[in-house]
Amino acid sequence: MAKGWIIRVGMRKFPGIFAGLYFFLLCAFSLYAETLAPFVMPSARSSALGGNHVALADDFYSLFTNPAAFVGVKEEFSAAELTLNTYGPLFEIMDMILSNPSSLEDLDLSGIIDKRGFAAGMDLGGPLSLGWVGRSLGLGIFNRIKADATVSGFKLKPMVSGEVLLVGGYSYRILNKERHVLDAGFLGKGFYRMGLNLESSIFNAGEIFDDVGKTPLTTVLGLGFDLGVKYTFAENLSAALVCFDAYSPAVVSTFHSLDDFNDKEKPDESHYATVKPRLALGLKYRIRSTWLDKYISNFTVLADYQDFFDLASLIPRNPILNVGLGAELVVLEKLSLRFGINDALPALGFGLDLSFMQLDCAIYGRELGLDPGFQSTYAIDIGLLFRY
Repeated sequence: MAKGWIIRVGMRKFPGIFAGLYFFLLCAFSLYAETLAPFVMPSARSSALGGNHVALADDFYSLFTNPAAFVGVKEEFSAAELTLNTYGPLFEIMDMILSNPSSLEDLDLSGIIDKRGFAAGMDLGGPLSLGWVGRSLGLGIFNRIKADATVSGFKLKPMVSGEVLLVGGYSYRILNKERHVLDAGFLGKGFYRMGLNLESSIFNAGEIFDDVGKTPLTTVLGLGFDLGVKYTFAENLSAALVCFDAYSPAVVSTFHSLDDFNDKEKPDESHYATVKPRLALGLKYRIRSTWLDKYISNFTVLADYQDFFDLASLIPRNPILNVGLGAELVVLEKLSLRFGINDALPALGFGLDLSFMQLDCAIYGRELGLDPGFQSTYAIDIGLLFRY
């Protein structure tokens, strides 16, 4: 009897310990299942700041950075957006096409493939980006089109996918005492992805869309959730911990061809998988002084480690590639200047508040390999955000 009473008291006294242990085991379990790429939206602001920062989470994009922020973020409604991300030698490819458009079917990419291989891609978020955050709630529905191309031998193998993501979450304030604030939150999500695995010769890349109906198709349908906490001291210093896709199971179905899918044929094969979980820790500090507050609306510095679980992977990335650093200066509440480091490569960009629209731009480096400098490339983001 006494022993049972002690156990019950311990559970009541240390609920955070047991919740944290369950939280860690749940995320760790997901590491060892077949994993899928996460369902997210591109962000030019985050790209310019050296990646996502979980302690920042101060606008509508907190739906993708930290669900604990909903209780404290300024209310914001998103009507639509167009955010375009490109990386790799896309300008060289466009120049080849524009210089001789009549020979598109005979497009030869062999001249721009070097010893490191070839990688290029495009990611378009929107125009569907409808949602709202504030008053402890976060809701949204989004669409995204993504294309990535790599070369294997003499074969060009693009992967083109379309996604729809529906999210909804809630956060609550656990502690608000003197200069200490502690928030926690969760975000539920439902997602659907369709992907085509294309293939052609690098010497005739223009044939890539021939007989698209015969191309194998993969669909992904699933549910999941994120968990996050955020601690703020004296309004200027914040620390946050977020587990993205703590458990996000999905059904993966493979169809022999796109035509079979359109004809409502049964899939050739279906199996279960999970979206790869990520555990991120971040810090944010707002630098303030009498002189700064007179001329600069906001000056914030940020530091994150973006994926602790990657350290447990069979073939992990170099840990330095998961470090993200950033700084943002907001001048007259209209112009934002941004700098960062991610993938051990520099990033910079700006944001311009035009009242009816937010314009964000970023140029930055991406590391596609597992070590710094192994397969580096550049990327450009441009975002048109209609948020009010």
